[in-house]
Amino acid sequence: MIKSFADSLTEKIFRGDDLTKKEARQLGDIRIDKAQERLLILHHSAEKDLLTLHSLHYHKLHGTGRYSIDANSRNSKWRITFAWADQALTDVSLVKIEDTH
Repeated sequence: MIKSFADSLTEKIFRGDDLTKKEARQLGDIRIDKAQERLLILHHSAEKDLLTLHSLHYHKLHGTGRYSIDANSRNSKWRITFAWADQALTDVSLVKIEDTH
């Protein structure tokens, strides 16, 4: 379950709120519907679920305590990054959509 967001834009996408033109430009070529779908998957998943959904490409980011899944597709530069908020690896925090390239 998502406990917190690192930025308001990611939270707006999760809630399905309309984005301003400036916010939409900030996200460039990302498919908002796909990112929202992936955020919902993250919201309803524990780590064991993410490990079985290979299309998400779940992995730990090197040198950090953060993790990542693809926001769009494997070939997209957009990722959803987050940290596990509990020892059971069921809740996530500081969720953010970001360009990692």
